[in-house]
Amino acid sequence: MRTPSLIILMVSMLFTGCPEEDPPIIPPPPATQCEYPAGNRNYSWRLDTVAWFPSTLGGIHAFSDSDAYLMGYIGEGKAPWRIFAGKHWDGTQWSTNLNGTNAEIAHVANDVTGDDHFMVSVGNWSINPPKPALGEFNNQTKKWKGYQFETTGELRSVWTDGKGYFIAVGDNGMVYIKDGYSSSWVYQKAPTEFGLYDVNGISKHEIYISAAQNLITGEHYTQGWKLEQGEWHKLYDTKDITNTPFQITNNDYPNQMGVWRCNITDSLKLIVHGDQSYLFESKGQELKFKKTNLSSLGLPLKSSGRTGTRVNIFTPNDIWFYGTRYNFYHWNGTNYQKMIIPGLPNDDMQFGWQLRPIKTTSGKLFFGSEISSQVYVVIQGTPQ
Repeated sequence: MRTPSLIILMVSMLFTGCPEEDPPIIPPPPATQCEYPAGNRNYSWRLDTVAWFPSTLGGIHAFSDSDAYLMGYIGEGKAPWRIFAGKHWDGTQWSTNLNGTNAEIAHVANDVTGDDHFMVSVGNWSINPPKPALGEFNNQTKKWKGYQFETTGELRSVWTDGKGYFIAVGDNGMVYIKDGYSSSWVYQKAPTEFGLYDVNGISKHEIYISAAQNLITGEHYTQGWKLEQGEWHKLYDTKDITNTPFQITNNDYPNQMGVWRCNITDSLKLIVHGDQSYLFESKGQELKFKKTNLSSLGLPLKSSGRTGTRVNIFTPNDIWFYGTRYNFYHWNGTNYQKMIIPGLPNDDMQFGWQLRPIKTTSGKLFFGSEISSQVYVVIQGTPQ
């Protein structure tokens, strides 16, 4: 006689049958192009006066919305007329508590950059003759480390890949590279006597540098360089345009380059921003480019008689263009819009110097602006 448990098992198998197999997982097809959302244009703005005559600002780096450092030569604007190397934003106010002394910082800043935990500020420490210097700040230990170098000139700009690689550039083709947070700074010379004043890049193997030369005769010339795997390639030279892929002249008055590469298509977008502003596009590491005048896409700076000064590409659909006389334009992938910032001049008559903008991971925007001679504010844009 069959046991009741065996009968129950057979009845169960009769009704349930064999277990069903899970449907196969079909992976989505690989992306064929990079997709970027339209950049935000809706901010609430805050302006803080942070420096009074005689002051110059170097730059801002923000570790977070409530932890940012402003570096430069910062005047207090009142007796006893002290000068500070920088100020710190704690989420409520800008204070002179930099977690270090001026002796530890050991320089006057011209620019600053960083990643989530490490910041580098570059500039000079001696006036006659000028000598380059920089300061490193470790946000984990809250410690500064200062460096002073014996080459002649000032360091003007610094860039990082966000992974421990830093490159600082300056006068007379001066370059200092740090590859790793604990590594030493190594000097090299660019193949030019022009002063290197702006640097940014795609990776530590692909870096773009703007250079300029001012002659006693009053003539002004500029160059653009690409540093790829240690090899230097000249992109443009307004003093000698022969054998350069961009064919940019002095009449274009180029000021700054902005770059972006899509890792899916290995395609490069490079903007040369100036009196005329151009988009150059290429594939891979080819030095052959498609050239588009951004005026033809609607950038109104040239048509309104204004010159471009700074460009910052957060993504190809989130680009900030800075122009003379407080002309700020934003490209969202579709069109340009003039960005009106309450508290800054908007009469198209005044001049002022603007600093490189930076965004935090939340999308908050920080940048500095001169509002009168050597008097500066920091603008914070909180996305809405």
